[in-house]
Amino acid sequence: MKMWSKLTERFKGKDNSNWQIDVDCLNCGTNFSGHYCPNCGQAVKEYDRPFGFIFYNFLGDFFAFDTRFFQTLFALIARPGFLTKEYFAGRRVRYTPPLRIFIFVSFILFLLLQIVTNRGLSTVLDSDLEDAKIGLDSTSIVAADSILTEVNQELSPQEKQALDKVLSKGNIQLDSIDVAKSANELDLGSWGGARNIRLALNNYADDMEKELAEETDPGKRAELKENIRMLRSPEATMAKILKYISYAFFLLLPLFALILKLIYIRRRHNYMRHLVFSIHIHSFIFLVMTTIIGLYLLFDKDFATVSGILFLSVPIYIIIALKKFYGQSIGKVVLKFFTLSFIYNMVFFTVILLASLDAINVL
Repeated sequence: MKMWSKLTERFKGKDNSNWQIDVDCLNCGTNFSGHYCPNCGQAVKEYDRPFGFIFYNFLGDFFAFDTRFFQTLFALIARPGFLTKEYFAGRRVRYTPPLRIFIFVSFILFLLLQIVTNRGLSTVLDSDLEDAKIGLDSTSIVAADSILTEVNQELSPQEKQALDKVLSKGNIQLDSIDVAKSANELDLGSWGGARNIRLALNNYADDMEKELAEETDPGKRAELKENIRMLRSPEATMAKILKYISYAFFLLLPLFALILKLIYIRRRHNYMRHLVFSIHIHSFIFLVMTTIIGLYLLFDKDFATVSGILFLSVPIYIIIALKKFYGQSIGKVVLKFFTLSFIYNMVFFTVILLASLDAINVL
């Protein structure tokens, strides 16, 4: 804590501002004594300072980046349900506001998600497919042959022709499984004539560019342009999906609170109590996810055991938080936890799926 105090002092610089007496507000002209104008709220303190001072005040205003932040972080991790109880007990000033801590944690989480998804996506897209072959055993060949036979019987001639056109990119025909039988493998390296997935996507984009040049319908032209953009820049598409998912979580906060309101309807709690509890729960979940991704990025190792333990801590944490904040016996708490989890997971996957589909303009 002493090191943190020294560090903050270094950023803040010397601030010897005392109580101001009989000063005129530079913003509205009101005469007053003190640090803040009683009319417009503007501070008297001077901002013509070194950058370190301005930077510290920005962090302090946005994240409450002081001892409160670390006190709140510790309580959030180590004491489930405690912060929500403190908030409604009137002891709020000593802790970082709930929404502010959620925004801070979600910002870090989605920043790390962007980094890790870009890294993984680039690895997949740029991998050499020259030797990418899938071996087929006799059972796989028989199964594939059976599936293709059924597909041939079900499809109309026009549908078969359209599907053949797509599959021909990988040198596969609906009635050419004998090629795989003789070679006992499917060669992915020749997919679309490209040697990696990025080049294959660009080849598809080139085909769409030709189609776009001939298309006259405004709606179809807009759709083709969007598809071309996604094929040309998969990383930008993934970034857009993550952005929409981050927006979706702000929708999930009140939805989670609404589910709590329904589960604890006999308690007649105000909705605000459930909402603050929801914000603290999601903040903890985001912290767990941030820790897992951070460990992976820092050490680039498989942390399956550690990740499993951290993920297991989430339901345990929620059960303890429910018990401490809402009370009731442990049996009722566990039952309500499973009810909450079932309903919320359905809502969660629906919202995330819709957000992802909307990000790629499917909806």
